[in-house]
Amino acid sequence: MLTVTYSIVALELEQKKVRWTFSSLQKYIRNSIRNFRSADGVDSEQLVNRISQFEQYYQQRRMAVFLIPVLRQCTHEADALLDELEKLNAASVTLVKSLRQRLQLALTKGAAMIEELCASLEQCCLNFCQRLRREEELVKLAERVIPTEAWFGLATIFLSEHASKSRTPMPVMFDDED
Repeated sequence: MLTVTYSIVALELEQKKVRWTFSSLQKYIRNSIRNFRSADGVDSEQLVNRISQFEQYYQQRRMAVFLIPVLRQCTHEADALLDELEKLNAASVTLVKSLRQRLQLALTKGAAMIEELCASLEQCCLNFCQRLRREEELVKLAERVIPTEAWFGLATIFLSEHASKSRTPMPVMFDDED
C-alpha cells in the first residue's frame, strides 16, 4: 500500500510542478501577446523556445513515460481518456512546431498575421490546460484500476530515478516581467 501511495504522491507532485511552470509560461505568453498587439518589442525567438522547451519537458514526465504505458497495459477503462490525451498531445506538438513559422509570417506581414499568431498562442495555452486537467483525471483513474504489483514497479522506477537524480530538469523558470 505504501508503494501505491508513494507513486501517487510522486505523480501529484510532478503535476503541481508542471502546473506551476505552466502558469509562469502562460503569464509570459499573455505578456507577449499584449506586447505584440501594442507594437512593443517581443523577443520572439525566446518566446518560441520557451514554449518548445515546456512541450519537450511535458512529454518527458513520469506521467507520459511510465504511467500512461502501464495504464494501457492494465485496463481498457482508460482508453477513451488516453486517446483524448494522445490527440491533445499530437495537436500540441503540431501547434508548437507551427509557431515559429507563424511568428516569422507575423513579423513580415504585419497586423493581420499578428492576430493569427496571438490566437495560436492562446490555443497553445488552452491545449496545455486541457491536457493537465485530463491527466489529473487519469491519476485518479489509475489509482483505482492499476494493480498493486504494477504500482510497485512504478514506485521502484520512481525511487531509482530519484536516487540517481537522472530526471530531466524542469524548464528554466519564467520571469513574469518578460
